[in-house]
Amino acid sequence: MWHDISHSHVQRYMQQNPYRLLAFSFLGVMIIGTILLMLPMASAQGQTTALVDAAFTAVSCVSVTGLTTVDTYYHWSLFGKIVMVILIQLGGLGIVSFTTIIALLLGKRVGLKNRVLLSEDVGQEGMTGLLHITKKLTLYTFAIEIVGGIIYTIQLYPYIGQAALYTGIMQAISTFCNAGFVFFDNDLPYAMVGDILFNINTAVLIVIGGFGYLAAFDIWSHRKVRRFVDLKLHTKIMLVGTAILILLGTIIFLGVEWSNPKTFGSLPIWNKIMASLFQAITPRTAGIATVDYNALHPITLFVTIILMFIGAGPNSTGGGVKISTVAVTILASRTLFNNRPDTEIFERRISLVTVLKANGIIFLSLLLILIATCYLAWDEPYDFIRLLFEVTSAFGTVGLTTGITSDLSESSKWVLMLVMFTGRVGVMTVIGTWALRTSPTKPIGYAEENVLL
Repeated sequence: MWHDISHSHVQRYMQQNPYRLLAFSFLGVMIIGTILLMLPMASAQGQTTALVDAAFTAVSCVSVTGLTTVDTYYHWSLFGKIVMVILIQLGGLGIVSFTTIIALLLGKRVGLKNRVLLSEDVGQEGMTGLLHITKKLTLYTFAIEIVGGIIYTIQLYPYIGQAALYTGIMQAISTFCNAGFVFFDNDLPYAMVGDILFNINTAVLIVIGGFGYLAAFDIWSHRKVRRFVDLKLHTKIMLVGTAILILLGTIIFLGVEWSNPKTFGSLPIWNKIMASLFQAITPRTAGIATVDYNALHPITLFVTIILMFIGAGPNSTGGGVKISTVAVTILASRTLFNNRPDTEIFERRISLVTVLKANGIIFLSLLLILIATCYLAWDEPYDFIRLLFEVTSAFGTVGLTTGITSDLSESSKWVLMLVMFTGRVGVMTVIGTWALRTSPTKPIGYAEENVLL
């Protein structure tokens, strides 16, 4: 009797709030991943991995971050790496999306409550055509990963031999999901800084994975017309925002690091350009690096922090506050100077609710990053910018590091886990898990009064 009441109470508590269900689904998979990675068979040495390291890796995989406290290539066995790839795929595709596809394949019916949760997971407003979109999303993901995996296998074979047959697919999943894990020797990407095939394949997987499937589907549906004006407003913002971030990032990286003897200084001109382009793309939450970030100039580190904070696009495998969120905030700020009451772009007006949500996401995200950075600065001996870099990388689910992750204290690692989890499910989802309240609309409004700014 007590068990039935308790189970009913828990079920009602979870179903009252789609944010809560979404957050706990990710948390549950992270716990399972931690247990599997602690098994001796998951370690290359056949030993049990410490709880904090197994948990950190599992959280980093499910949140598709890429930060790690142990060397991925040397520490984990093939079983451990397979567990990591499954966790990355679940985190990148979306746990609810993945389980929905399994249910559809088994002929199960997807109920209304699960559809509401699915709409939160994939970022789709409304439930019209939701299952069709989920099917397309799954095919889209697997098709690109297979193509990318084949290219990786061909490209990596001269370096690592037959191991490329499975490493290529693992790396493609990690790259497309913007996870940042490298399933071969960490020094190998540095040697491939001028490898055209590796750079192009990796950059394309990163951009496609972080662009957002709704925008990608919109472009595909207009492939015959090929007119920018016919695209949806969100797609236009993503295209322009992505191009601006990559272009500015490339120019800044190239200018600042051109003569740096520890990074670009000894490279040929073409390799410098390629390295700059790659380093401008990878902070879009991908985390793969072809130069040593510990050797970068502080200006380059700070620019990378900004890029990591902005991140990728909504309903993508990437993290950050999202390009569209930053774009809406900038556009809203512009209204202060053009004497127009509405936030407008491309002859469209953006709703006030969207503007308020964008400002709230940025404020709460900055608050989380600052609090976590202050804790690490109190607990760790490293420079503040390196700690800020580490925390922003965790929040943006990027995975780039200046090399301090494995040397952090256990408490700092747990803080970074919390930041990674929040970065993956979204700061609004985490807050909504505990703070969402539903109340009837008030029949009256309060009198307006100005506040000095």
